Amino acid sequence: MSIPSAKYLKKKASNRLEGNKEAKTLVLIYAGILAGSSLVVNAVKYLLDGQISQTGGLQGISTRSLLSTTSTALTIAQMLLVMCLTLGYTAAMLRIARGQYASRSTLKAGVERVWVLLRTRLLQAAIFIAITLALGFLTVNLYFLTPFANRLLVATLPLTEGGTMSAEAMLSLLDTAYTAMLPLLIIYLVLLIPMTWLYSCTYRMVDYLLIDRPQLGAFGVLRESRRMMHGNMKMMLRVDISLWWYYVLQWLVSCLIYLDILLAIFGVSLPLSPVAYFFAIVLAYLAADFAVRYFFSNRIAVTYALFYDSLCPKQPQDGAVLGNIFQM
Repeated sequence: MSIPSAKYLKKKASNRLEGNKEAKTLVLIYAGILAGSSLVVNAVKYLLDGQISQTGGLQGISTRSLLSTTSTALTIAQMLLVMCLTLGYTAAMLRIARGQYASRSTLKAGVERVWVLLRTRLLQAAIFIAITLALGFLTVNLYFLTPFANRLLVATLPLTEGGTMSAEAMLSLLDTAYTAMLPLLIIYLVLLIPMTWLYSCTYRMVDYLLIDRPQLGAFGVLRESRRMMHGNMKMMLRVDISLWWYYVLQWLVSCLIYLDILLAIFGVSLPLSPVAYFFAIVLAYLAADFAVRYFFSNRIAVTYALFYDSLCPKQPQDGAVLGNIFQM
């Protein structure tokens, strides 16, 4: 099967989106709901955390438990909203990639598939956890083949001899042990980064299959995604590399979450109260995230949808697959 080049996919995505006002409306709704819900959840959780910190003593245990449960429930609810809305947005972009009309009701596609979506995400999480554990085991074994392992054993030997240690001796031991373990972290990252990309690439088609092949269950979409990506990862890598600027933008936006830490590192202090400081950071992050999604997400999403479509058997263009499911 011949897959178009990254340049062709991006050009075709631009053509599909050119003059498409509905696509702009859809991404506005998508990005707006994500930003709005995140702002509300962060505000409520901030208030709840404040109440929890002010509730002390044994008499406040039940109140703290209730507030903590509410905070956790809000986080879970937001995660579900993001998953469902993102799947609906993916369905809309797939329709646009195929030259079909995508109505606003298409954004509800994730809600229609919420249970199989949840099962799929749980299976994906289980697979990724298994990968990280296996890599951890491999990393430890590789580490103990290096000279750094001997340094760690020598550094921690006093801990096995019993007796007491002064605070200075303990700090010195911990510093030496940390230095000796640094290669362990490096080995783990060297193994984890490419494996994470391979994992992500293997299951990159999952969301499209959840929408496009409703007859498949959670195991089915994972298996089919593996089949579709077999032999096509190199082309996917080329597409990813061609869109490097988008991933850099996402990374820069994510850095805004740690704006308070970054400002402290550079010795910058803003004349704001703690509450104003917190919401200033949240609003800065959400505004930047909204801008990136609104101006660039459609182009990226349609490009990847075209990649998926190039791996699929050709379908009739008279409303097949998604054509009759999500109408106005």
